[in-house]
Amino acid sequence: AVYVGIVTYNSAADLPVCFAALNVQTYPDIQITVLDNASSDGSAAWAAANAPHARLIESALNVGYGRAHNRILSTLTLHPGDFYLTLNPDVQLAPNYISALVNALADDPRIGWATGKLIQPDTSPPLLYSAGHALLRGGFAFNIGYGLPDTAAFDVPRRVFGAPGAAALYSADLIAGISCGADFFDPALFLYAEDTDVDWRANLAGWQCGYIPAATALHRGSTPTGRLKSMAIANRYLSVIKNAALLDLFAYNLPYMLAHCLARLIVSPAFGWTLTRELVRHLPDVLRRRTPNINRDINQAWFHWSAQQPSTQRSAAQRITDRLARSRLGQRDRGDGQP
Repeated sequence: AVYVGIVTYNSAADLPVCFAALNVQTYPDIQITVLDNASSDGSAAWAAANAPHARLIESALNVGYGRAHNRILSTLTLHPGDFYLTLNPDVQLAPNYISALVNALADDPRIGWATGKLIQPDTSPPLLYSAGHALLRGGFAFNIGYGLPDTAAFDVPRRVFGAPGAAALYSADLIAGISCGADFFDPALFLYAEDTDVDWRANLAGWQCGYIPAATALHRGSTPTGRLKSMAIANRYLSVIKNAALLDLFAYNLPYMLAHCLARLIVSPAFGWTLTRELVRHLPDVLRRRTPNINRDINQAWFHWSAQQPSTQRSAAQRITDRLARSRLGQRDRGDGQP
């Protein structure tokens, strides 16, 4: 069976299209659970009235993304051969999406999780949202192909670093193999980077992630701002602290994080304090759950591979480098720069 978990938070506008796509999936055995994170727009009421075949869990509080999926998983009994699909409400699956991913995982027992080709809606020509995850040394995970035209180059199935949690299929064996106690997703990561943390832990445990372009879906996505942006950066750093090799952590990652926090505190104090508080608050829990037996060679191979992947998503360091390069190019064009 494939168990589909949908976490809603003021998602009523997206649910009709999301469920319409689920209702025409070609895979025959799908069971759906909706966990509503204390929405104020009637999301839970819509699900109860229009999707009676789905089990509904109403949370009195907004517990975030990872904790919500952990709660759904705690109510399920997954057997070998079962799968769990994390599905965002703003995703519209093609009818064969689930079948194509299940077939890929069934054909190769080394593949523990997979993603299809996610496409941004209402773009002409169609622009990609994700052809899988890649990961840079500083912990910045980006969507391969983001913002690029959907060309033949993205039609080849292959191994990738990870899968965006918007529509990722995880095998029961993977979930059992890398969960920390009862938690598959790290509960310290309220929103953002939970899927990247799973990617990292799964790769270090020897699993492979598949990109299956025959499975397509539309995904709008969102860009964090304000406090959510600081939370996203903090969670990225927390996942690095959990999964980076000690040599890289002390020689590169921690100095970079400290310098970034200090710069934020000086340039934008409110943002900097929020970022620093998030890190300090969750650091003890994350250290207790640090991934055991981290193989530095595995991480280094993925960093090198990821640096070659095409995407318009850029880390803060990359954006600064790009601006400096454009500035230098502009100086040369004006004839007042150094060769």
